[in-house]
Amino acid sequence: MEEPSTSVDRPPVGKNVFNTWQYRNNFELKTVENNNVYVLCKLCRPKVQVLSTALTSTSNLKKHLERKHAGKYEKRPELDTTDQQQTGPPKEKQARLTQFQSNISQSKVNSLMLTFIVDDVQSFSILEEPAFKGLIEGLSGGKTVMTRKTLMAKLQSEYMNMKDKLKTKLQQVQSVCTTADIWTASNRSFFGMTCHWIEEGELDRKSAALACVRMKGRHTFDVIAAKINEIHTTYNIEHKVAATVTDNGSNFVKAFTEFSANDDDDKEEEEVTFEDVNTILSEETDEHVHLFLPPHQRCASHTLNLIATKDLTTALKQGSTRRVYNSAMAKCSALWNKTHRSSLAAEAVEEIGKMKFIVPCVTRWNSEYNAVQKVVSFSEVQLGEICDRLEVTRLLPHEIAFLKEYAEVLRPLSFALDLLQGEHKCFFGLLIPTLLTLKKKLREQRISTRFFNAAIHTILAAIDKRFAQTFTNQDAKIATATMPQFRLWWLAEPEREDVRQLLVSEASRLDPNEIPEANESGNSAQSDEDFFSYGPEHPSVRSGVADEVRKFLEGTSKSLDCLNEFPKVKRLFLKYNTILPSSAPVERLFSHGGNILTPQRNRLTDEHFEQVLLMRYNRKLVSVAFD
Repeated sequence: MEEPSTSVDRPPVGKNVFNTWQYRNNFELKTVENNNVYVLCKLCRPKVQVLSTALTSTSNLKKHLERKHAGKYEKRPELDTTDQQQTGPPKEKQARLTQFQSNISQSKVNSLMLTFIVDDVQSFSILEEPAFKGLIEGLSGGKTVMTRKTLMAKLQSEYMNMKDKLKTKLQQVQSVCTTADIWTASNRSFFGMTCHWIEEGELDRKSAALACVRMKGRHTFDVIAAKINEIHTTYNIEHKVAATVTDNGSNFVKAFTEFSANDDDDKEEEEVTFEDVNTILSEETDEHVHLFLPPHQRCASHTLNLIATKDLTTALKQGSTRRVYNSAMAKCSALWNKTHRSSLAAEAVEEIGKMKFIVPCVTRWNSEYNAVQKVVSFSEVQLGEICDRLEVTRLLPHEIAFLKEYAEVLRPLSFALDLLQGEHKCFFGLLIPTLLTLKKKLREQRISTRFFNAAIHTILAAIDKRFAQTFTNQDAKIATATMPQFRLWWLAEPEREDVRQLLVSEASRLDPNEIPEANESGNSAQSDEDFFSYGPEHPSVRSGVADEVRKFLEGTSKSLDCLNEFPKVKRLFLKYNTILPSSAPVERLFSHGGNILTPQRNRLTDEHFEQVLLMRYNRKLVSVAFD
């Protein structure tokens, strides 16, 4: 027996004008019967209001909106023609596009093209491509594509506009931190620098790229010092830089040792020598004598990477772990090389294990750790089958056990490296707790380890040696103590009172009540009582600061928002946590540059390369509109 039909007699698509009506979202289609459409008005809810209209007209629905929901309906006779009976083919909608095109100016088209080229890292030669010209002319209603010469001029103009806006923004900031590094690509070397500060209201870190300039010749310490000073002076921040963060390269370290006024971390005892005065006066004046660099902060993630690549590797290549380490890593390297060089090998690994190997980067230990972790995530059966398919000697059971212990024991070290390479939520006060927690977790691993007892001892000794200055640095202690996440919990009980007194002392110096203000006539002369003041602060001022510091330290909230309740502690946080523990941001700047300076775009001039890179990096911060 044939079942009765339940389908609605719907007209062909295109005849039901309700489907294309601009106000159809205000109604819910219920059914279509014969030549009528039945809908439910969403705006009348909770009242159920069912309305009907003809297939070829929406006049009933339009009248309902005009009477009951006038605010939801805008009467536009020139556009709303659906209430008329359509006897012929539907009206062409190209007229709207034509109207839109006629309103676009040539300057707007040029700005959109510049945005496309900068944001999407397009080659300048795309302006000369026939297909691109046809696209722009067709969409803009006949507007022309600007020439390369026009593009260069507009790029220069917008770059200077961005630079001026960035200078203005930096003038409003009290303290900044800069990061610097040198990058080489396509046989060219570039000196990059980024700038970072904390917005006082939101306590959120902001970042900007200051420079990525070509460096020719040798990268000596004096050349580096001159370049850092030049960039700081260009943006008028030479007196605002709390510290400049770099890697541990000898040329950077020496630059700050020679030209930084208070770089205690890098200073070492030097032999005292006596020079003849006549000889000194007869020599030509060195142009670098007057350079001034801010304090130097060595990159913590780079230091941890040195511990992992040098100290750890040296420890594993000695004693009882030497053979198992060499054999296991050699077999892993063979697997990585096979899958990296052969697509067939990579497909075989994915077919067997439903995953791919990670090929480590030579210069980054955490990428090697991730690669080892990926290897041990395969089962022993899968590893054996993969080795056979790739014609690599199989990993023995004790080698697999070594790699698994490698991944387990060194997980805290890898996590610490990733943590310190952060930017937006990474502060100087994060450094000491990260190192202390890393040491604690490594000590806990020594109880159950089979291969890594000596290696853990080496890592702990290396942390104490390489970060000795950090653990005793007062600025680092204040930065940590002013972070709600840590306060004084990371300190041993006998040391907490000393740090608390240090916070009170520093907060008292920052207290605005101690800053003398000029009187209404503009006379800033001090009174005798103000002049002969020997105490560090007024007792009442210190008492108020001590009370605020005590309440902050007794709090339990870990959110940065709680600092708004303690204005003096907040000022300390802003002063000492502006510094970043890592120079990773400038490396990320270079990663942007790697996307631009490809072999296809290697003909970009040094000046245009820097302009495109900085505009792309800073556009959101300084709101460059390209208009």
